[in-house]
Amino acid sequence: MSPRTDDRSHGPVLVVHPSSDLYGADRMLLESVRQLVAVHGDVVVAVPGPGPLVPRLLEAGARVEEVFSLVLEKRFLEPRHWPALVHDTAAGLLPAYRTLRRLRPRAVYVSTEVLPLWPLLARRMGAHVVVHVHEAELEMPALVRLGLALPVLPAHRALVNSECTLGGLVESVPWLARRSTVVLNGVTGPKDPVPARADLDGTLRILYVGRLSERKGVHLVVDALRVLEERGVDAVLDLVGDVVPGKEWYAEKLREAIEAAGVSERVRFRGFHADVWPWMASADVVVVPPVVTEAFGNTAVEAVLAARPVVVADHTGLREAVAGYDSVRGADTFAPDAAAQLADAFVAVRDDWPRIRTAAVADSVVARKRHDPRVYGRQVAEAVAAGPARRRPATASGGLRGLTIPTPKERQA
Repeated sequence: MSPRTDDRSHGPVLVVHPSSDLYGADRMLLESVRQLVAVHGDVVVAVPGPGPLVPRLLEAGARVEEVFSLVLEKRFLEPRHWPALVHDTAAGLLPAYRTLRRLRPRAVYVSTEVLPLWPLLARRMGAHVVVHVHEAELEMPALVRLGLALPVLPAHRALVNSECTLGGLVESVPWLARRSTVVLNGVTGPKDPVPARADLDGTLRILYVGRLSERKGVHLVVDALRVLEERGVDAVLDLVGDVVPGKEWYAEKLREAIEAAGVSERVRFRGFHADVWPWMASADVVVVPPVVTEAFGNTAVEAVLAARPVVVADHTGLREAVAGYDSVRGADTFAPDAAAQLADAFVAVRDDWPRIRTAAVADSVVARKRHDPRVYGRQVAEAVAAGPARRRPATASGGLRGLTIPTPKERQA
């Protein structure tokens, strides 16, 4: 029987993911799997290896398999890494083909566009294919963005996490507009968020959660801490997260920057923690300061869910993620004076503390409805069930309160 016409109605749903960590896209994958298990029953998740995500997937009722996959990484833009790209492409073809051939899945859900082999092979072998795009690399050259968008073409449906991501995808490949749907990330918050402390005791507690990387702008927060100290503002910074394996050099570079800024006693490295809510509960304000395009902003939403004021980079998908919340302040992290702008935002939070603390509690209620994981999961499950493609109306993504910072694309206009 031809692989294009064989009966796969009783096969599992195959989910493919490029990581076994528990950061933003990994948490979204977990929410997707939970609902897919509830709706479709038999779900197999292919991941590259062991990690903290795996036991969570097993708890959700999925089967987990370790399968090597080609993952498109930024290092492949450099000619010296092209041999590795060729090697990974060849090494990833056979495992993907064998997995599809053995499982004969009724549907394949590829959780990111950086897994280019799976959509093409799955479509060729007769499965219903859904690709969930979490990336919006607007600062990349047009040819690179086209290369990232092309793997989505074989999919029957494309899900995107924001209008920002949708815009970048359709700009590269206009034909994807009709089969693409915006699905806002479903983010699980604390069951009973505790309001921030009523009175600041003189020390502002700042929290950063996420990867320690140059792209995420952690060094800007360190510099902002120096600016605050020069202004006589007492503040401390907790860094909850770790570097990408193989990029430990950034942690050393960051420690050197902390030492040079003279804020060693004000910065505390806490390491990676799967449960971020205790850290949110002990913080006064959360900061999300990336210096590159953000397709969305899970950490910013988590902070809002935890009833904490947030200082964010006011651009791209982050602007969209926190639009309408009154407890958010922004800074242009693309600007030369980004650290000063971050410091200004922290001071604004401190000086308006009673009102912004109350606003954060109200915002958390709105965020729970807006990012209900059950709604998110149902939308993913419906797409995997091959429902008709329907576009969501564009979400409001205006500037943050008091700021109208243009995006990089707007700057070039």
